[in-house]
Amino acid sequence: MSYRVLVLPVSLSLVFCLHPILAAADGAAIAELERLSKQGETLPIEVVNDFPLREQYVRDDTGINVLVDLAHQASFFAMWSVPGELRRYGFRASGSQASLDTVLTPGKPSRVRIPIRRRRPFAWWPNAKWNVVFTYQGGPQSQDYLPEERAALREFVEGGGGLVVACGNVFDDQQIAGWSLNRLLGDFDASLKGKAERVDGARVPTLELNESWEVMRSGEGEAAVAARRSVGKGRVVVFSSTNLVFWDRNAEPDAPNSRTNRGRQLADAVRWAAARNPPAGGSRRLPTEAAGGGPIYPELEQNVGGVIVYYAKNQKEELLQAVRDQMPKAKQQVEAWLPSIAPGEPMYLIVSAGGGGGWAVNAYLPKETGVISLSPHGLLSVFGHELAHTMTGPPNDQGKTAASWPQGNQGESHAGWYQGKVIAMFGDDETRRKSNRDCNRFFRFDKSGSELDLAMDPGELRERWGKGKEWTKIWWVWQKLDDRYGPTWYPRWRWVQHTRWQVEPGKRLTWDETVEDMSIAVGEDLFPFFRKIGTTLDKERFPRATFQGKPIALPPASLDVTPAGSVRLGPIGDHRQAITLPPAG
Repeated sequence: MSYRVLVLPVSLSLVFCLHPILAAADGAAIAELERLSKQGETLPIEVVNDFPLREQYVRDDTGINVLVDLAHQASFFAMWSVPGELRRYGFRASGSQASLDTVLTPGKPSRVRIPIRRRRPFAWWPNAKWNVVFTYQGGPQSQDYLPEERAALREFVEGGGGLVVACGNVFDDQQIAGWSLNRLLGDFDASLKGKAERVDGARVPTLELNESWEVMRSGEGEAAVAARRSVGKGRVVVFSSTNLVFWDRNAEPDAPNSRTNRGRQLADAVRWAAARNPPAGGSRRLPTEAAGGGPIYPELEQNVGGVIVYYAKNQKEELLQAVRDQMPKAKQQVEAWLPSIAPGEPMYLIVSAGGGGGWAVNAYLPKETGVISLSPHGLLSVFGHELAHTMTGPPNDQGKTAASWPQGNQGESHAGWYQGKVIAMFGDDETRRKSNRDCNRFFRFDKSGSELDLAMDPGELRERWGKGKEWTKIWWVWQKLDDRYGPTWYPRWRWVQHTRWQVEPGKRLTWDETVEDMSIAVGEDLFPFFRKIGTTLDKERFPRATFQGKPIALPPASLDVTPAGSVRLGPIGDHRQAITLPPAG
């Protein structure tokens, strides 16, 4: 057994015992790494020598490394589907939310997550050699390709690298003229044009090219929609639309837009672009997507009110301003509405490129929340949603949570409820006059208020009603409870559940058990109301209960199947105390 000293900060100049299996590293050193991670530090680059990334599984590995650029538009499809598809065709592939000029120089540091026991802390990792960059963008409203990024791409290609570009469906020539992606195409003597062509039944823009380009595909009107050329020692491929390389998951296998056909088209482009650059080869220990952000994270950071915010240098200033000025207020308010177990370490927020949603990582530590939005209001909305995904509500007296109700303790309905409150918090008067998430709209599809059965099997419910209808209905239920009992009822319900089922912490609750918990929380029997709105339950009444050893009488709740009131943004009371109803009338 040999020993060596890692080159780390003074506080971490500890000797590691290098077992042939790296998991045997010195416990004190690991504890120090965990301490730094819990303080919000990105671990030094030397640490990855002892805690390397896991190997990617690549079918028939070609040794070609592909960087999937997400710094100009981060979509779930490109984050979580495209890299895996490329690996099916023999390419190693890693997504990156960092500015392009920071990831294209081999050996320079990029931020990733590394496995250290049960944690995946952020750490600096030396850039790999990339053979090909795949970049795409849906429209000019997304984050710019900065001049230094374009220069880095030009240098990369001239030095032998490959570049594959897919454009969005933009048909306005004036918008195209101001689009930074079009300026990137101009660096290689190409341009996007708003003139539309039909390809495989879809409408796509066209390409204007000089004589250096070879047209790969034309539309029905014979204008170019895909082309390739050599530049210096490297190669460039351009598609006028992401429709030509992104697939429809629901398409038939032999359809033009199927995964089989579009995946092969993308793989062929990558293979051609890489042909003049020797495969990077070597280790397959490259950043790999894990149902979260990254896997190469943005390079810049700020600590905003205890939240570690990661962002790329091309991020929009108005979004960063919202992060600095308004995001801390949203976080403080959601935490006040829903007291939860303190995480004991900072929250991480990834401000991504493009628009379209967000994500939350709860499965491993440290937790992260990602926001993909092009407007400050949208950013705050998605932040509220993803923050709530990480919050469980008040723990029991043992400091723990227990049991899970049918829609999930931290599921979409839960997250959407607090998202709605954040939307109203930063919205206008009209928004605040509406019910939370405008949940009264559920009467548009459940006109009597009793047709959609919340207790129906989730698969059958989706098949009959479509995605998300059950969330809208439960939001209406919760708004009715907010109207009658005030906003304290929700955290009290979570506390009642965690307390009542603490001897069965892994229990999956039935709807009857959930309505019992809610009834105890509000101090009234909610079974008649839930049955009135069409919920299949075994019980008709729940007139009395015992909670914390004390008997409770539960008279029927006086709740009607009528539109709910306005969103409630006031403070909560003590969730441990019984709710006191205001005097009748």
